[in-house]
Amino acid sequence: MKRILVCIPLLALLMLTGCEKRLFHFIATITQSPTFPINAISGAFQSLPIPVVSSVIQNAVAIPAGGQITRVDIESLALHTMAKSGNQVDSVKVTGIIIEAGVPQRIFGVETIIIGGVDAPLVALKTLNAAGINQLRIKLEGFIKNTDNQPFAIQLSGDLMPSGRRLTADFKLVVTATAKYDQCLEVPGLFSSGEKCGE
Repeated sequence: MKRILVCIPLLALLMLTGCEKRLFHFIATITQSPTFPINAISGAFQSLPIPVVSSVIQNAVAIPAGGQITRVDIESLALHTMAKSGNQVDSVKVTGIIIEAGVPQRIFGVETIIIGGVDAPLVALKTLNAAGINQLRIKLEGFIKNTDNQPFAIQLSGDLMPSGRRLTADFKLVVTATAKYDQCLEVPGLFSSGEKCGE
């Protein structure tokens, strides 16, 4: 009974102060993992380009109605390799490119990757190319904001180590990005968090 008596004045106070709209900042994470099946027997290899379309990216990020996108950033790129039956290659030197309107741009430089199994860890890619990463960021931002619906593609290429043996493996490129967005929410007037909407 005592607890109920305490709650009633608090509820009455909230009703008297009313509600107001406050601006809050949120971050949504987007992860995409295109898989490149590669089968090569020469010293070099090149995957087929994997297309990326706007609808896939829009479905991958949950921005609520009324949320205003302020920026999209690429947080990390990583690669996972899984050998398939018949593979004879221990490692590869691999690079990745983004292809937009037929024009290629490198997103990461030469990385030496060990060909692993199902349990092989993700390898964080470190030789990122600023121009290519920015192009990827701009494309993802345009997709999420729905201001760009022109598809692009990602492609991997590289060299076998040792050369002359057979490579048969799946390469999974894990792209992690974040979308920052603002949203006005109605909260009790007593709440001091957030900013005034429209400021």
